[in-house]
Amino acid sequence: MKKLQLIPLLLSCLTPMGLSAQTAMELKQQSLSKWNIGSAQYSGITHLDENRYAVVSDKEPSDGFFLFRIDQHPQTGEVTNVYLEGFRGNAKPHVNAQGICKRDCEGIAWFAPAGTLFISGEGDQQILEYALDGQPTGRQLNVPAVFALDKIVPNYGFEALTYCPETHRFWTTTESTLKADGDAAGPLYPGFNNLLRLQAFDDNLQPVAQYAYRMAPGRTDDFGKIYAFGVTALTALPDGKLLVLEREANVTAGGLSSEVHCKLFLVDPTQGHQIDSSISFQKLDPNHFLVKKLLASWKTAAQPLKLNFANYEGMCLGRTLNDGRRTLLLISDSQGGYTKGPFHLKDYVKVIVLGE
Repeated sequence: MKKLQLIPLLLSCLTPMGLSAQTAMELKQQSLSKWNIGSAQYSGITHLDENRYAVVSDKEPSDGFFLFRIDQHPQTGEVTNVYLEGFRGNAKPHVNAQGICKRDCEGIAWFAPAGTLFISGEGDQQILEYALDGQPTGRQLNVPAVFALDKIVPNYGFEALTYCPETHRFWTTTESTLKADGDAAGPLYPGFNNLLRLQAFDDNLQPVAQYAYRMAPGRTDDFGKIYAFGVTALTALPDGKLLVLEREANVTAGGLSSEVHCKLFLVDPTQGHQIDSSISFQKLDPNHFLVKKLLASWKTAAQPLKLNFANYEGMCLGRTLNDGRRTLLLISDSQGGYTKGPFHLKDYVKVIVLGE
């Protein structure tokens, strides 16, 4: 075991936060098929205005986004209707031999100052700007070299992206540990804490701050045929805090007993220690990792009598309820309605009601 992981393992327990008490209430997930929405590879969602949202799917023929209308009950936050308006994509996408966009679009954020959308790509480790017609504008976030494509563990790059108009900050991170920062939790390194760099950008699209983030430890045994563990979504809050979604998916060879475990955490970068891309996590003071507060934790699974397996990859703020509480909308990736044997995965939307 590398020395890099010894300290994080010793400090893997959550530290009490000096933040006001906040609770989160989970509502039951609902299948998008309820509203005749077809299966896709939904991986990111952002709020535009009123009940309109933009959603990315990571295996489309073009880089771009879907436009959705999602209605929620004003008192409970429950989703009452979903309507898909259509897809808006790049007229000249770069595709692979299978006709799938090489960008591998994962995260999306509405940039209100310019009326545009930014989309993060795991296939190129770039965060590009798009007009509302789906065409790239030619602008992009100035991503630090530490996040370059050759610096990530394959398929563990930029998943999460969010923007907050109140703080004028974009936020992103890689799904798992960068190669230079240590080993990624998984079958080779069971029980490890992934160590991530949360990166902020300003309205001028320039990097302005970076913070160290320690994930909760992953499973230690019973790894399936496919295992994915990392941060899949971020949501920036108006007060400067961040919501972080940690997702651990374990898929067995036959599908049965596969499960996804999601944990929603709150962190406050305004109370944290900024780090630098040149700072090695091996030399970083362990007290300089952001302090976390667990808001919600849930599991979904593929069982003979209950199939609610949902791989949540997208997250954004939803409507404000009549009593002033904010809601959080999450969307899952069914891998295009993946089917194996008796199982058929569904696309789900889930609501979490945040405390005051």
